[in-house]
Amino acid sequence: MILLRKFLGFILTTLLIGIFLTFLFAITEGSSFLAIGLLLTGAFPFVLLIGVPVSFLSDYLTKNLNGKQRNTKALFIHSIFGLIAGLVISFLFESLFLVGVTIIAALIFWLVDEILRKKI
Repeated sequence: MILLRKFLGFILTTLLIGIFLTFLFAITEGSSFLAIGLLLTGAFPFVLLIGVPVSFLSDYLTKNLNGKQRNTKALFIHSIFGLIAGLVISFLFESLFLVGVTIIAALIFWLVDEILRKKI
C-alpha cells in the first residue's frame, strides 16, 4: 500500500509542480502555457530521485509518531531536504531561484503525501 501511495504522490507532485512552474513563468516571464511539458520533464527526475527517497525517509523517521507531532516532523524533514537539494542544485546551475522552487516542491510533496495517507 505504501508503494501505491508513494507512486501516486510522485505522479501528483510532478504534475502540480509542473503546473505551478508554468503559472510562475507565465506570470513572471510571459512564457507560454505550452511550456508545461518542458517543465514536467524537468521536474520529473528531481521528484523521482530526491522527493521519493526523502518521503520514504520521512515515513521511516516518523513511523512511531502520531497526529500533529508526526505531521510537523514530516514537514520539517521534507523542508530541510528541499532546502539542501535547492542549495546543491542552485550551486550547480548558479541560480538561487531554484532554492525557492525546491522548497515549494518539497512542501507540495509533503502535502500530497499527507492527503494520500488519509485517503488510502
